[in-house]
Amino acid sequence: MLEKFRNLKLFEGDSAYSQLFRTYIVGAFNLVFGLGTSYIFQFFVFNLIEIPLRTYLTNIFSFSIGVIVSYFLSRRIIFKLPMNEGGFKEFVKFFITNLINLVIPLFIWYLIDLIRPSIQDNEAEFLMAIILINGFILPIKYLIYKLFVFKDSLNN
Repeated sequence: MLEKFRNLKLFEGDSAYSQLFRTYIVGAFNLVFGLGTSYIFQFFVFNLIEIPLRTYLTNIFSFSIGVIVSYFLSRRIIFKLPMNEGGFKEFVKFFITNLINLVIPLFIWYLIDLIRPSIQDNEAEFLMAIILINGFILPIKYLIYKLFVFKDSLNN
């Protein structure tokens, strides 16, 4: 069954639809990974730090770890590029692009802190907010990756 699923054209093709589909697969993995790191930082590592500073630090540390993992997964899975190529310039573009994943959530958490700060204390509401925020950002990131970050590697 898994082999049948793996052989779908969406996994193997190089069309924009295939790449966008794989973006959602990588995005789902990144989301689960990010949820895990966010949960660990928010409720264990930084649990002695007051909210909202705890949430801001959680986002910064989760982002830092996640962007490295995401870079290699995006190269290999979404765009089918070798993981050991791309160079520092490409990584810097990827990092800058992924600041979207840091700045927008921090801004949204700032608004949440103004409107309903209790979301940051409730584990289920905290995780749901992260899912919604990241789901909104994902298609925008795909376009930026394709047209800006990995453009040179894809044209070679």
